[in-house]
Parts: sequence; structure tokens; C-alpha cells
Amino acid sequence: MKKTLILAIAMLVSLAGLKAQECSTAWPYLYPSFQEGTIYMAGGTKIVQQVNVHVLHGRLHYLDNGLVKEALSKDILLIQIGEDKYMAVEGNIMKVVASEERGFVASHQVGDFDKLRESGGAYGTSTTNSATQKLTSLDIAGKVNQNHMEMWESRHNGELLDLVNTYYLVTPQKVWKATKKSINDALDADGKAAFKAWLKSHKIKWNNPDSLLTLLDFVATLQ
Repeated sequence: MKKTLILAIAMLVSLAGLKAQECSTAWPYLYPSFQEGTIYMAGGTKIVQQVNVHVLHGRLHYLDNGLVKEALSKDILLIQIGEDKYMAVEGNIMKVVASEERGFVASHQVGDFDKLRESGGAYGTSTTNSATQKLTSLDIAGKVNQNHMEMWESRHNGELLDLVNTYYLVTPQKVWKATKKSINDALDADGKAAFKAWLKSHKIKWNNPDSLLTLLDFVATLQ
């Protein structure tokens, strides 16, 4: 795993986006259509396929004879869709938003399905028809082996989804959720003290991928 990740990071640095769209339960994807993507597999194989990133958990979907199928994340090294690059991080497909030789910052975007289940009709008012429509489209959103053309033709019929974005710091040794609390909670007493001192001289912008990348300077001292 460590050697594979080091190779992938090297590829990221050597490689130099398509714009994401509003997602819905009828079209739960980051891209407005399936795009030609290049998939680099862990075994060295390179595959060109029509792909998209599903926002239920963050999985790579591809087209196979008109059916939508899900790729096995454990076999994926790197995905290139236009200028966008993705990697499998702990089983999830995450977009690489900043990188260098020691690691990268990954963005994990998923649909806020829980919020949609909890809310009712338009503007938060609950209606039976609205709830029924949501539940039906939510069931569809979680399935694979669907007919792509049928999904495409009904793509405007679902409920809009908000996207929740979480950043992660990825190194060959460890994956860190890129929040102050998450990193601090993973440290022992000495590590917490060192982290507090380090932050005093490094003003991290926790929503800025380039700023988050400087955290590699700190986590490198722990490995």
C-alpha cells in the first residue's frame, strides 16, 4: 500500500476541471454527464472509460453496455477526468486539490442525504407527496446496474442535493482528517503540545487546500 501511494503521489506531481453541477437524487453525480476518464490501476493497467463520481459515499461509476456499474476502489490507483484527478482514499474516491512529493490534500464530496431525509417539502414544510418523491428517488440514488439512458432521461425529476465537503491530508503512512480537532485528538500529550506550538507560527486556513498542505511539515515529524 505504501509503495502504491508513493507511486500515485509521484504521478500527481508530474501531471499538470471539469465543473461540477448541482446534484440531485435522480442524478447523484459530480459531473453533468459521464465523462471520458483514464483509470490507472494498482497493477499497472490503464483503462479509458466513461466515468462519473457518485455522491452517496464517493464511488467511481462507469458505463458498461448501457448499464451503470461501480468500480472496486481497492484496485484504483489514480483517476484523471479532464484536468481533475482523483484517488481512492480509505475506500472512497476523493479529488486531489493540492499535492507535493510527500502527500496531498483530498476533497471528499458527498450528498447530504441525511438532511434531505429529515426535511419535508419545499422550504422545510412537510408534505406527503414530497416525502414520497424523495424516498423514491433516494432509493434510486443508491443503486447500481441501472440503465444509463433511463437515468439520463429522468435526471431532472429528483430532489436537489447539497454537497458536504471534507478535506483529508494523505501521506504514504497515514490519512488525517484535515481539521484542527481531528489532528489534535489523534496525538498523545507530547504531540498535542507540539501541535499547539506549531500552529502558533503557522496560520492555517482550514478551508484552503494549499494552506492545509503545509500541515505536511508537521505530520512529517510524527512519522
